[in-house]
Amino acid sequence: MKQIREVRLLHLITYWIAPGLAIPTLCVLLACFFRYFDPSRPVEIAAWVIGSLLLYLLLRRFAVGTVLAYKAFAPLAIRGECRFEPSCSTYMIMAINRYGLVIGITKGIRRILRCKPPNGGVDYP
Repeated sequence: MKQIREVRLLHLITYWIAPGLAIPTLCVLLACFFRYFDPSRPVEIAAWVIGSLLLYLLLRRFAVGTVLAYKAFAPLAIRGECRFEPSCSTYMIMAINRYGLVIGITKGIRRILRCKPPNGGVDYP
C-alpha cells in the first residue's frame, strides 16, 4: 500500500485550505437552494444530490488535510512514538481513502486507542 511519508505545502493547500474555503460556500449555496427546493422537478433533485456528494467529497479531503497538517506540525517526539507500521496518521489517511469519511475516522480513532505498550506490529486498514 502507498504510504504518505512527508507533507508538502501543496498537500496542505489541496487537502486542507481549499476544501476549508469551499465547504462553507457550498453549505450556504445548498441552504439557499433548499429554501426554494421543489421536489417535483427532477433537475432540482439532481442538483441537490450532486451538491451533497460534492460536500461529502470536500469534507473527506478536509479530514485528510487535517491529518496531514498534524503530520506537518506535530512535534517529532509525539509522532515518533507510534508502535504500529504504518503510523497511526498514515493509517487514518488510508482508512479514510478506502472506507470513506465516517468509517475511516472511526477506524483511525480505534487504532489510536489501541496504540499502547506492549502493542505494535504491522496493521493495515
